[in-house]
Amino acid sequence: MNFVRLGLWLLRRERTLKGINSSGEWRVLLLALIIGVGSVATTGFLGDRIKRAMSEQGANFLGADLLVSSPRPITHWPQHALATSSAIEFTSMVAQGDAFQLATLRAVDAAYPLRGSVRIAARPFEPGVARPALPPRGSIYVDGTLLPLLNAQVGDRVQIGEAPFTIAGVVAEEPGQLGGVFGLAPRVFLRADEVAATRVLQPGSRVSYLYQFAGEAQALAAFGAALKPALDSTQRLIGSREGVETLRGAFVNADKYIQLTALVSLLLSVAAIAIAAHRHALRHYDQAALLRCFGATTAQLRTLYAVQLLTLGLLGSLLGIAIGAAMQQGLALMILPDAATRLPALGSAPVGVALVSGLLALAGASLPALLRLIRVSPLRVLRRELPPLPLAAWISVAVSGSALLALVAWVADDAKLVAVFVGALAGLAAVLVLLARLALLGGQAVQKLSHGPLRFGLAQLLRHRFDSTVQLGAFTLALFLVALLALVRSDLVDSWRAQLPPDAPNYFLVNIAPQQQADVAAFLQQHRLQASALYPMVRGRLVSKNDAPIAATLPPEERDNATLRRELNLTWTTTLPANNAILAGQWHGSQRGAAISVESGMAERLKLAVGDSLGFQVGDQMLSARIGSIRSVKWDSMQPNFFVIFAPGQLDALPASAIASVHVAANQASVLPGFVKTFPGITVLALDKLITNIEAVFAQIIGAIQLLLGFLLAAGMAVVVATLLASLDARQQEAVLLRTLGAQRAWLAKSLWSEFIALGLLAGLLASACAEIAMALIAHRLFELPPRPHPWLWLVLPTVGALLVGLSGWLTTRQITRVPPMQSIRALG
Repeated sequence: MNFVRLGLWLLRRERTLKGINSSGEWRVLLLALIIGVGSVATTGFLGDRIKRAMSEQGANFLGADLLVSSPRPITHWPQHALATSSAIEFTSMVAQGDAFQLATLRAVDAAYPLRGSVRIAARPFEPGVARPALPPRGSIYVDGTLLPLLNAQVGDRVQIGEAPFTIAGVVAEEPGQLGGVFGLAPRVFLRADEVAATRVLQPGSRVSYLYQFAGEAQALAAFGAALKPALDSTQRLIGSREGVETLRGAFVNADKYIQLTALVSLLLSVAAIAIAAHRHALRHYDQAALLRCFGATTAQLRTLYAVQLLTLGLLGSLLGIAIGAAMQQGLALMILPDAATRLPALGSAPVGVALVSGLLALAGASLPALLRLIRVSPLRVLRRELPPLPLAAWISVAVSGSALLALVAWVADDAKLVAVFVGALAGLAAVLVLLARLALLGGQAVQKLSHGPLRFGLAQLLRHRFDSTVQLGAFTLALFLVALLALVRSDLVDSWRAQLPPDAPNYFLVNIAPQQQADVAAFLQQHRLQASALYPMVRGRLVSKNDAPIAATLPPEERDNATLRRELNLTWTTTLPANNAILAGQWHGSQRGAAISVESGMAERLKLAVGDSLGFQVGDQMLSARIGSIRSVKWDSMQPNFFVIFAPGQLDALPASAIASVHVAANQASVLPGFVKTFPGITVLALDKLITNIEAVFAQIIGAIQLLLGFLLAAGMAVVVATLLASLDARQQEAVLLRTLGAQRAWLAKSLWSEFIALGLLAGLLASACAEIAMALIAHRLFELPPRPHPWLWLVLPTVGALLVGLSGWLTTRQITRVPPMQSIRALG
């Protein structure tokens, strides 16, 4: 007998069975596999497209084969024979008439870009023509989004600092354009030799110096190897394969969140597959025993059921991959709305990852039931005994599960994050199971007070306690994550805004030169604008602790801390700023000397304590100061805040610019154009616009995750349906007995509806409670906000849960109410 053909024939036959003999668990298994693979394929396709876009067009993204970014000019380079170009990038105000807008200015030389091209158009949204990025003298090229913000058009005159410029064209395409998707300010190109005329750059201004190199691969490799040891932690060497760092960093963060959401869907799908496979094995023990009586060997039974399993695995995986290919475009449009159409076509690598994920998930969840099935004794036809679960089953679960998690960690490129997330998810699942058991125990009191079909439905829920606990836990988890994400999206920013006082500063004044400080203060006082104190700033890098390199004092995983990779804004003052509080040590006050105060978060990350001596490199000078106090900072106060504050005496003689925050009421907005004209070199940063841009990026990421929540809800429903199918035989026996004793179909149907609606209501209530607790913890621990109740959540989630679980439960079990008692007895006998 050909057991391969027999396995396929039996699988096809089961698909055509109707009624109580139907094999619904195969459909659930297939659906769960499609859901799990679809979620993995969706994120895999999108991540692969982004990575290949940065790899295939890396040089075009950078504008060079190699890019060096530094906060300070670099004057000495290893000897090389490469083409070079340099640019500087900084933010400043661009004004036209009474309108002004913060922009990112890139000052370039004639060689920019070394790779790729810049296309300049006469009007926004036109394709433009390739031109040098260097504008004509006295002119600039601008991002098309800047024009409506300034109510300007090509040919108009605008002001940057103290210099006027003519808008000579619109930038239609540029190297690194995808990276601008997450930018907070429109891009402007100007000539590097005209920056000085603007008088925008003051001591302490934040400037990025960009050095580009292009040439043969061997020369680039030698140059990079010679240069890398000479760069410090604030300077970055970026190759063409790395792409634009802003895009890479922003997408990697979003990609990790999305991959973790997909992982939850995959794990829930594995649970549904395991339950469905167990149900399938129970239904086929008699079939396997009969085949053993006819002479089938263990190897032949293994072939028979492995063929069925592999067929379903391949079919479900391929359908999931097809769905993922369609869904990833929606994700791309949400995360990269302006760049999705320019991404490369779908690649083949995610297909292999998704396919292997599906097969590993299927193997880990199904092999225990399969191994037990093929070892069934021929005596099963006479005695209803089952063989014990073999050791190989547990080994297969461990190997398949470990391989699946290893694959996910490899794709996510962060094994630690995946391990922590899976551990936290396991802990959450355990808590939800415990809550589900307690909720079911509480349901006993309700059941005793009810009557009729409702009383019987609740009794059924309590009778199938294990299945009810699994269903309740799985669906509560899905609803909880959906609710939590919805609350995070809509609640935190609104709550934070509500905490701000009406007169909270809504503008920052940056790059105030020393000679302008008195005039700025007079201007603000004249127009009755409420401003903070003017804080002087110099930029310096933390390099040592107690005369040892700071990185050497930290654990290896902390040595790439962002605080060490960038220059800090340093200030000095005698007065403790508002919204700061001393936690340890003493504030230096008016005492002059080498004392500093360090923010508590920085002190915790870098293992700093009162009394430690820190060394800072400020320009070409080295300064040393001892920590006199550690303080907390309320960063969301909209006031100028600093990680490190010096006592007067050490920084006073250094060239510095100043920063201040100011509150401008709606009826005072007309003052700002006059301020920009009076002080053209000062950057006016509108916090409302900054927050709006951050919210837009946040909404894009959350929207993408919400798209994946469809997989999450579907996976939760698959667990519910799988557990219902697993209890279908017992339910059928109960229904036969009740019908034989005279119960009507309508009465049975009402009891089923009561059971499933109660299950959905419980899941919604538990999810609401968990979401409220989680939001309160997030708001308090991360944002220092008071808890905020959400009454609507307690209505929406139970209603949604009751509808979804009620409908799926009824569709799964309705057949048992429609079969006549005699036919049911014959089928079960």
